[in-house]
Amino acid sequence: MTTADALRLAINVLRDCAESGRMPSGIDLDSDSIALQVEAAEILDEALKTLRDHE
Repeated sequence: MTTADALRLAINVLRDCAESGRMPSGIDLDSDSIALQVEAAEILDEALKTLRDHE
């Protein structure tokens, strides 16, 4: 597994949580927590793009 693979997996988990409104453990997320998941996914997506530019 590469760093890029790990970032993609993390992004997918964050987006899945935001879409479902639940953490992987099943805990419900409120609207602020969902927004935080979306923001974190966007930040990691930018990091992934930067990583690709340096490969």
